[in-house]
Amino acid sequence: MASTTDCATAFSAALLDMAHNDERICIVNNDSAETHSALGFQSELPDRFVDVGIAEQNLVGVAIGLANAGLRPFVYSASCFLTARALEQIKNAAYTNANVVFCGFVSGLAYGALGGTHHAVEDLAWMRAIPRMTVLAPATPADTVAALREALTHEGPVYIRIVSKLDTPELFPADHNFVYGGSVQLREGDDVTLVGTGLLTSRLVEAADLLAADGVEAGVLHLGSVQPIDAEAIGRAASRSGRLVVAEDHVLNGGLGGAVAEAVVRTQPVPMLQIGVPNEYAPIGPAEHLYEHFGLTAQGVAKRVREWLS
Repeated sequence: MASTTDCATAFSAALLDMAHNDERICIVNNDSAETHSALGFQSELPDRFVDVGIAEQNLVGVAIGLANAGLRPFVYSASCFLTARALEQIKNAAYTNANVVFCGFVSGLAYGALGGTHHAVEDLAWMRAIPRMTVLAPATPADTVAALREALTHEGPVYIRIVSKLDTPELFPADHNFVYGGSVQLREGDDVTLVGTGLLTSRLVEAADLLAADGVEAGVLHLGSVQPIDAEAIGRAASRSGRLVVAEDHVLNGGLGGAVAEAVVRTQPVPMLQIGVPNEYAPIGPAEHLYEHFGLTAQGVAKRVREWLS
């Protein structure tokens, strides 16, 4: 795996390219253009860049209005503020099936030392509970750009959880396609299947390499589409390996682990280990310190899996 540009930069660069060829595309922003790599869009297409200031409820309301007028608004905000402060308005967007793409930047624990007010570890649970809401969590820059292309063609609201501020190894080719409701089997294994999304997917690939050195054959399943979810792929993985490990930078309640558990219990019940943020607020510290604290590194996941299998 080779490191490339970060996911947020790749997303915004691709959106700007698309906007030059699609006059419907606009950005609605909450005074965060620099933070979320949107300065290029603001400079080149100022008439299609709307900044409402730090007012997330208005942010979403304006985007719904633009969508109703036939535009394709992309709402730019930090995940923590977008999904919590404007949850009622996001629900209204789904109620009207508005074509709004909600771009949740700096997701998970990426804001690090800014603390619990800025961590976004509940967003998947909130978003996937909303009817008509599509929830995507791409893993790499190429996967993120592919998710963007998919979101632009989708009818109805979409939430994209975008990895930010953290280096991500590239796992996919530049022409990779993101499949709505699909998944990618990145590695086969008969002993256990590691299931991830977003930031954790590349770390699970590394964890599988570490486990292989111990003689444990671990499969890796990437679920970039959290809602709808690929229940068939989950069932196949459960049937083949007989054990699932779900890791995510999210609370254990209601996120990817909850979605996988719901699918497993309906199709192929097997033992399942969840690795994530327990029902507590994270300590203060740099993001990578927090990921190590919660065992959300390749080494941390491999250690938990070894202990679980022993």
